[in-house]
Amino acid sequence: MKIKFVERLFETFGSKKSSKRIEKIKKRFYEAISLPTIILVGLLIRIATSFVGWIRAILISWGVLDGVISNYIYKEERFFPYQFLRYGRIIANLSGIISPAIPIIWNISDGIYSMIIYERAHIVENFSRLGRVLNGVMFVAFS
Repeated sequence: MKIKFVERLFETFGSKKSSKRIEKIKKRFYEAISLPTIILVGLLIRIATSFVGWIRAILISWGVLDGVISNYIYKEERFFPYQFLRYGRIIANLSGIISPAIPIIWNISDGIYSMIIYERAHIVENFSRLGRVLNGVMFVAFS
């Protein structure tokens, strides 16, 4: 099952020749967004709403999902600093249950830092990095 929206993003912003790296990323993305992943995110949202409001629970779940999927998509990268940042993203967003300041600072700084590290990345890859900054800003707005 391919997600047509994501496929269209790669077609729109990509070149005619897609590199092997981009094809590998697309394949891993499709593998990561599966029914078990969606069920686990729903469960995480349900558990988080026991502690915080539903908007913050969605933001927390989005940050955790971003960390897990990024970890899977870029699993061949070194642990430090790349995978370390992804595990930190998961922990920082989960700590949003206790204090919203941690995911605010982490998501905004991690998103900007990741855009700097991956400045030559495909534009579609930067959507999730921009989404991290937006997630942090929305934490500010809804906290």
